[in-house]
Amino acid sequence: MKKITMIISAAALLLAVGVANPLKAQTEQKETYQPKPVPAEVKSIVERSCIACHSEDGNALAKMKFNFTKWDEYSTEKQVSTGQDMCKMLTKGKMPPQKYLDANPEVKPSDKEKKIICDWAATLSGIK
Repeated sequence: MKKITMIISAAALLLAVGVANPLKAQTEQKETYQPKPVPAEVKSIVERSCIACHSEDGNALAKMKFNFTKWDEYSTEKQVSTGQDMCKMLTKGKMPPQKYLDANPEVKPSDKEKKIICDWAATLSGIK
């Protein structure tokens, strides 16, 4: 009988430790979150080519997808996915939209600038 009680107590202790540690690690991770700063050269490209629509003062639909004004409030995961989306949309030629480029040709990012954005996006996810 003592062995059974001891086994049950040990199992309960192991279960409690197994449940508590992941919760503690999760709490500590949230407390240590630091937004990743945006390099000056990336910021200047975004300010010229993206911010008119993707900011607090921008287009409602565009800022729902990505609001650069709130970059520092985004979780690491959202920063990574947004950076990847920016790279994909730029390299496919979908951003800035052609209609906007027709009226504002000076905002079109060069191939070099697209590469800068994509390289930066890769660093967000730890690929580079």
